[in-house]
Amino acid sequence: MREALAVRVQRAALRVLPASVREEDGDEIVATFAALWADATRRRRKMRTLLRVGGGFVVLIGLEWLDRLRMGPSVAYRRRKESGIMDSMTRQVGYGLRSLRRSPSFTLSVVLLLGLGVGSVTTIFTLVDHVLLRPLPYPSADRLFEVQNGSHSGPSWEDFHAFRSVEQWAGVMTGDANLTGTSRPLRVRQARISADFFSLFGARPMLGRLPVADDFRTAGGVVLSAGLWQRVYGGDGAVIGSTVTIDGAPDVIIGVLDAGFMGPEALVGSTVDVWRPLDWTSEELATREYHVLSVAGRYRRETSLEAVAQEAQLLAQRRAVEFPDEYANPDGTIDELPIVNLQDATVAGARQALNLLLGAVGLLLLVACTNVAHLFMARGLSRVREMAVRRTLGARTRTITGQLVVESLLIGAAGALVGMLLAVFGLRAFLALSPSALPRSDALTLDLRILIFAMVVAAGTALLFGLLPALRLAGRDMSGVLGSRGRGSTDGRRAHRARSALVVAEVALSLVLVTQAGSLLRSFARLHEQPLGFRTDGIWTLPMTPREIREPAQWVNRMESVRAALAATPGVQLATFGLTMPLEFTGGGRCCWSGNVEIPGIDDAHRTNFHPVDAAYFDLLELRFVAGGGWARPDEAAQPGPVVISEPLAVTIFGSAGAALGRELVVGRAERRITGVVADNRHFGPDRPHGAATYLPVAAMPFTPGRVHMAVLVQGASDGLVAQLRAAVWSVEPDLPVPVVQPLVDWASASTARAKFESVMFSTFGVVALLLVAGGLYGTLLYSVGQRRRELGIRLALGDAPARVEGRFVSQGVSLAVLGCFAGTAGAWGFGRFLQHRLFEVQAGDPATLIAGMSILLLVALFASWLPARRAAGTDPMEALRAE
Repeated sequence: MREALAVRVQRAALRVLPASVREEDGDEIVATFAALWADATRRRRKMRTLLRVGGGFVVLIGLEWLDRLRMGPSVAYRRRKESGIMDSMTRQVGYGLRSLRRSPSFTLSVVLLLGLGVGSVTTIFTLVDHVLLRPLPYPSADRLFEVQNGSHSGPSWEDFHAFRSVEQWAGVMTGDANLTGTSRPLRVRQARISADFFSLFGARPMLGRLPVADDFRTAGGVVLSAGLWQRVYGGDGAVIGSTVTIDGAPDVIIGVLDAGFMGPEALVGSTVDVWRPLDWTSEELATREYHVLSVAGRYRRETSLEAVAQEAQLLAQRRAVEFPDEYANPDGTIDELPIVNLQDATVAGARQALNLLLGAVGLLLLVACTNVAHLFMARGLSRVREMAVRRTLGARTRTITGQLVVESLLIGAAGALVGMLLAVFGLRAFLALSPSALPRSDALTLDLRILIFAMVVAAGTALLFGLLPALRLAGRDMSGVLGSRGRGSTDGRRAHRARSALVVAEVALSLVLVTQAGSLLRSFARLHEQPLGFRTDGIWTLPMTPREIREPAQWVNRMESVRAALAATPGVQLATFGLTMPLEFTGGGRCCWSGNVEIPGIDDAHRTNFHPVDAAYFDLLELRFVAGGGWARPDEAAQPGPVVISEPLAVTIFGSAGAALGRELVVGRAERRITGVVADNRHFGPDRPHGAATYLPVAAMPFTPGRVHMAVLVQGASDGLVAQLRAAVWSVEPDLPVPVVQPLVDWASASTARAKFESVMFSTFGVVALLLVAGGLYGTLLYSVGQRRRELGIRLALGDAPARVEGRFVSQGVSLAVLGCFAGTAGAWGFGRFLQHRLFEVQAGDPATLIAGMSILLLVALFASWLPARRAAGTDPMEALRAE
């Protein structure tokens, strides 16, 4: 017998079935038989297939006609058709696609949920993969390390070369430099490097060459970055051999670095424009007090990082004995030399933040997965009759399972595609909104590794949370389904408990996200509202790096000329300058000058941050004096000279601000008289008090600084203000770059940018989780209403009040939410412990935040429960009973 004839006979035999069954199940019966017949390659197996299918078909005929005679011809079979299972993968995929196309609401919902979860996780995983997981792009990167504990001196650099466990060292000194001779003066980032730096990190030239031994002997030769070469020189190859002026000194451009080279961020930061050899003839580099070098190395293959650390410890102990003033701390402890793997040193600042975000999106993915499980469970329960027909016709469990696997994988693939599209936009948005650059972020791409990750997550999610409910039905005893009164399945207690457990899990996971978002929002609000202690409105700042100045007095005179030119600019009411301005070094006490002050006749010294400032500094910033006041410019030449200190320092030394007025301090070797005490302010950012601070006249600086920060007070800034301020500077200092002209309010906003960004990210995750919880609870109760329609009709027909029916369903939904809140409390507290150090004046997991999170979730649950409850209460008893 030929295959086509067998299938035609099977199709003709359908005529003995009731018309409604032929219409709804006929194609499926024929497709199932065709699949089984195609699988039977031998004659004996074909005969077994005919007997098995024929016997099952006879049973099916009997059950269907019995059901029709018992229920009458008006019974409507309401179910979605699916294609049969094909052993051939091509046929299985085709049937799977048709099946999913005929269930558009289910397919679209699952794909969007998977896409949302996979897209969120893929975005953050891309960052984690590139920043934390991938090895550094350098030769033998696993053997690279950094010598930490600040920077190091030239003699320390020589000490390191005695390490027997290290095969190669690299040192670098970074800083700003002024590039002149172009259309306008530019400030660039410069790195002075040791001889083995480029070879240690595998750098190659794109044009010209890299420094050789002669260059390091003369400290000559400039290598440009590819970015600076394009920006300033337009990618002109003729630049090789030309002369460039850096900080007033001419030098020859010898090469351009390959565009793919990324300098080690732990040593040089995110951007370097100019690379030059170190000048070892410098007097400063010959002293142990001049700490400017960042140092890295590569240990030998036969040794380990621990061996390097042991040698570093021995060196630290020896130095503390030989040079106690430099390498022994005041409490007698040794100034250690930590040896840290270069990869860990590079990503140390970003690791915890990325791990927190990865944990948050992981929770969001789980919430989305529970909704996927809801949908698959509901669809699986509606397919019980389909499973029964297939099993009756002889389809095996593994055949049915294979088709379910194909359908789940198709959904997973679609979800992965949507997730990847969301990840593309999510990654761009993350990098655009992130307040600080992530290490190695220039290399961020969605490559094959990320694509595989997204596919695995999507497919695994679809299989785990979607296939299991369907597989449970595939192996279920279907003998009681055909011929039963209901065309679908009945919803047993076990399925009801499973759906309820999913809702509880959803609420618990969402509570973790909502409470953490609440903690971060409260922290940001308090940080944003924190008084800074100085004026920000109307103040514009100009940080600059003057060069070619040898004496402090010359620096003061030239900067005073710049201040006067700025003060004469139309619209400027007041101008001042200092070594730094508030919020310039937000996030830590990285002041340009710190040291000790002493009281004449007393041996005790007190550590403080020094702020050399112009006399107008206090008026322009409106610093509040708790005692005394500032000084006038003529008073700066008085003996002893004037000084202003902060209230915390006054209380520490003299007991009160009032007691400090008129007293004398020794700063360096000069005595100074305290003219005023200012209230503590947030000079280094709103998250930390300033503490001990001393304000000196700029003329009191014992050194020539390489930087200055100008500030002007302007009311009603015009559109051309920035250009006017730059022109004013260049009118007296034509070679001084002015890269930044920025309002002080922008500095203040930047100081809270990280807290704002994290609160927005977690709040977004929390809102999405709330929407998913609402959808899951709504779907669960709505499905329950549909399953209990006959029961509700009977209750209402017997006089049960609609309000009581509505109340029972609302109570059911809210009860599940309450259980979820209690279950999620421990998770919220545990996750909050990892978040605590990122909060400002807020305790993670505090009762107020937890109660607020629970209240929001319960309100969402109340609304999501009320909609299906209202539908249940509005059931028409007669219509419900007629439908049954």
